[in-house]
Amino acid sequence: METALWLNFDQEQVQMVGISNTNSQTIISNFIEENSLTFPILYDSGSSGGVQGGDTYDLYYMPNDGSPYPRDFIINQEGIIAYANNEIDTEWMLSIIYDLIDNTNGIIGDINQDYVINVLDIINLINFILGTEIPDNNQITLSDLNSDEIVNILDVVMLVNLILN
Repeated sequence: METALWLNFDQEQVQMVGISNTNSQTIISNFIEENSLTFPILYDSGSSGGVQGGDTYDLYYMPNDGSPYPRDFIINQEGIIAYANNEIDTEWMLSIIYDLIDNTNGIIGDINQDYVINVLDIINLINFILGTEIPDNNQITLSDLNSDEIVNILDVVMLVNLILN
């Protein structure tokens, strides 16, 4: 969620929060540190701190057939749920977010524009640098990760770091 969603959007366009049902700030802080999270994690008021929900959980309850995964929601600009799922599906989530913000340019680093930043984007970037493929204007923009208006090895390094982080 951190690298696939949060770090790929301007935070004026997309807001992301985690909501925890634990009432221990130490547990929340440790979770944030262990997972290198930079998006805010909030405490669900009304939670007893166990596996039971709290006020937010109760408002957005989804039967999960015992799934151990958290619930993921995308709320549109009008406050209406545009996506809800018990399993993490970042590709689907990216598609929904793009539809909501009508971002036709894509995510910086997603050079092949498949809503996933991975090794395939590195291959495209290297091919552009070597001249074995000719990028269109949008691909050039998505390839220039450091925004220096030059697509080169520095962008490859940034893309690799983005994927690894």
